[in-house]
Amino acid sequence: MTKARLLCLTVTVMLASWLAAATVQAEEPLPGESEPQLLWCLDHFSRFHHYEDVSTPYGPSVDLMQELARRAGFKLVFTPQTPVARCLRLMAEGKVDLMSNLKFSAERDAIMHLLPYNKTVPESLFIRQDDRRQVETEAQLQQLTLVSIRSYVYSPALMTLLKQKQRQIVEVDSIEAGLEMVIRGRVDGLVAPTVSTSEAIGSVSSYHNKFRNAGIDFSRGQSGFIHVGLSRLSPYAAMEPILRQHLATMLNDGTVERLYAEPTRPAPQLTIQP
Repeated sequence: MTKARLLCLTVTVMLASWLAAATVQAEEPLPGESEPQLLWCLDHFSRFHHYEDVSTPYGPSVDLMQELARRAGFKLVFTPQTPVARCLRLMAEGKVDLMSNLKFSAERDAIMHLLPYNKTVPESLFIRQDDRRQVETEAQLQQLTLVSIRSYVYSPALMTLLKQKQRQIVEVDSIEAGLEMVIRGRVDGLVAPTVSTSEAIGSVSSYHNKFRNAGIDFSRGQSGFIHVGLSRLSPYAAMEPILRQHLATMLNDGTVERLYAEPTRPAPQLTIQP
């Protein structure tokens, strides 16, 4: 082989190697473009995510979602305060990516991946403090007019019970609206999530010593999970396995328990997306 041909071949190989390297570099995402941005739809939910009279929500749910974003490698943004029913519609349309603090239902499972991360606490019946009636069994509920929270998914057994009492059930949009109906004597009691309702009562001075938990056990010896929801129409629906994995790890390594045990506190500013 002549020196000229050898030189030509060497140059060709070097040029091919350089082009291949340049192509790989060109295909790598530019800084800031590799991080997915997932939109979390949420409303105020006492004890879990506070979103009243603040521009930035805070609470254990916010801490949990931020930790999930850190571990899974995405940027967490969130909607303005949005009613749960509207969040569910937006999830069904793929216009938002995430919800949290969700119980399982077939309707929800059809529109989102439901990723478990903590055990549920059974709902409770809240009545006025001065109501001396003993309500300890489901049979004793038959004579009562109750209020429930619209769009909240109760445990399956309790959902069945509420459907059987439809004529004696009033639906409202929030825990606070339900408490107002009880305190004004328009209904006998509120069936609602135990922890967040207790928190709502404790946060309003005029509610102090006005309510009590009737003590009826709605669990029927069963327990379930609460979930993070990922819209099945989200552009990031393929992240479902990695989100599920990180949530399971956070539960097993004690992160979930630690975050939910810590006192609620205002969170640093996050990104709001209209």
